[in-house]
Amino acid sequence: MKPFLGRLRRVLLLLPAAFRAGPAGLPVARAAKLTGARSEQELLDDVTAVGALDIGPSMPEDFVSISVEDGRVIVDSASKFVAPPPLSLREGAALLAALRPHERTGGSAVASAIRKLRRAVPESLRQDAERLARGTGFDVDPPGEWASSLQEAIERRLEVTVEYRAENVGASARRTLEPRLLFPQDGNWYLAAWNVEKAEEHLYRLDRISSVVVGTRRFGEHRGPDLGRYRTRHLYFQSGSEREVRLRFTGVAAALAKERWPDAATEADGSVAATTRVAPGNYLYGWVLGWGGLASIEEPPEAREGLEARVAALEALYRT
Repeated sequence: MKPFLGRLRRVLLLLPAAFRAGPAGLPVARAAKLTGARSEQELLDDVTAVGALDIGPSMPEDFVSISVEDGRVIVDSASKFVAPPPLSLREGAALLAALRPHERTGGSAVASAIRKLRRAVPESLRQDAERLARGTGFDVDPPGEWASSLQEAIERRLEVTVEYRAENVGASARRTLEPRLLFPQDGNWYLAAWNVEKAEEHLYRLDRISSVVVGTRRFGEHRGPDLGRYRTRHLYFQSGSEREVRLRFTGVAAALAKERWPDAATEADGSVAATTRVAPGNYLYGWVLGWGGLASIEEPPEAREGLEARVAALEALYRT
């Protein structure tokens, strides 16, 4: 986490807790533990950096003053810290999507926020909220312990050796790569890199990389297609084999499909039938399966049969 964001997070945790402590204030040791500060000195530095906050020039009477007196953090404010307003399902899902990349590394505060968000959603809507969260992306720093090493290798054009777990074979293998770009897409982070052995460019999901060793060989110009292709909304590239594919969406997926294809037909049962031009294959099948059973292929028959074959193969893989 960048230093500024770390300080902001600690201050946002500190302000309401110290305010609730009243005029007596909150002990510095307790405040440091509550905010996750590495030391009491780091907490004191946070308080010094903030000092006082003006909410806005149009409201000069609204202020927040924070200070340390006799070893206690004291917050004085003309404003009131009140319970946050209720969130809509989409707002809650967006917050969950923003927190999920930091679920493993964000500490107890992030884990607690995720648990509270999930509990706040009525049980009947929890699956819908999870699907919305998985389909929402935010531009945040790449997560995981290997991100900084990979970013350094990209900037210095250094070859890397990674241990990568491929889901289609269910095993890890070592790959020698010339890394090009780290980027988010549909809730996951990817590394675009030139595979030295295969002499091809491939995409690698960061959460499937189990180790990274930065080498000493410096490579020249990046090989592979234009990096602009990875900055699109969806990871699909024209192949020349595109066809008209008719898709059926149900449940919460129907509403999202209607947003994407406003002219799509809505049936009496609430489902939405949409047609798009795409090549039947891995991208299409993975995208449809990503809707968790709320999307299916109706036409053409070979695309529908290809999806059924993929489902059968996955069932066989995870049954063993």
